[in-house]
Amino acid sequence: MFEKINTYLDTIEGFLIASILALASVLTITQVFFRYALNDSIFWAEEAILYLIISMSFLCTSLGIRKGSHITVDVLKSCIPKRFAPAFSLVAAVLGIIFAVSLFYFGGNLFLNTLARGQLSPALRVPIASIYAFIPITALLQMFRYTGVIYSVFKKQPVPNHSQH
Repeated sequence: MFEKINTYLDTIEGFLIASILALASVLTITQVFFRYALNDSIFWAEEAILYLIISMSFLCTSLGIRKGSHITVDVLKSCIPKRFAPAFSLVAAVLGIIFAVSLFYFGGNLFLNTLARGQLSPALRVPIASIYAFIPITALLQMFRYTGVIYSVFKKQPVPNHSQH
C-alpha cells in the first residue's frame, strides 16, 4: 500500500512540477517577446514567474527525497563500511524528518500569520498566504517520503541514492 501511495504521489508531483515549469517557461518567453519586440512588458509576469519557481522548488523536495537525489554527505557515506550504510540512511532520514517537522511548524505559522493579515502580492493581488501554503504542504510530503526511507531500511530494501541513477 505504501508503494501505491508513493506511485500516486510521484504522478501528481511530476505532473504539477512539469506544469509549473511549462507555465513559467511560456510566461518567461512571452515576457521577453513583449519587452524586446513590442517594447512593452507584462507588469505581473516577473512576480508570477518568481512564485511559480518557488512553488516548483518546494514541490521538487519531496520527489527528490523519493528518488534519492536530496542533499546527502556522499563523501561520508562512501567512507563508512557497507554494513553501516542502512544506519547512515536511517540517521539521515530521521534528521530529514526533524527538518521537515520544523519546516511544517514554522511554515505553518508563517502561512497562518499571513492569512490572518490578508496580505496581497503587489502585482498579482493574490493572497500571499496561498504562496506560503506550499511550505507546510510540502513539509508533510517530505515527512511521508522520509518515512518511506525508514520503511525501506527496516524492510532491508535498497534505499535510493545518487549512485543508482
